[in-house]
Amino acid sequence: MKKSVLVFLIVLGFVVGYWLAKENRKLFELPASMELPQNNVQQQIDMGRIAVGMETWQVKQVLGVPEKMNVVIETQNTRKEQWIYGNKYLYFTNGVLTSWQEGGKE
Repeated sequence: MKKSVLVFLIVLGFVVGYWLAKENRKLFELPASMELPQNNVQQQIDMGRIAVGMETWQVKQVLGVPEKMNVVIETQNTRKEQWIYGNKYLYFTNGVLTSWQEGGKE
């Protein structure tokens, strides 16, 4: 009796673990609208422009090192940053550019 319960709990643990891993994978994927094809990213870099979906290192290739960096929110799974270049404010989520504005702070 004890062996069968133990085996059942182990199998149940594997099934639940697999399901949780599958569901949580979605948390780490970017929405399709944020992903840029690699050749489009390179075109933006070559033209000296930034675009939503760029990674931090790609933005640094275009604009250089920011004057100031602020960590806006940091939780276990999310890191939001604000980079400041003069009057330009860039916003990153987990190392990916999500938006920016020029002229003033939100």
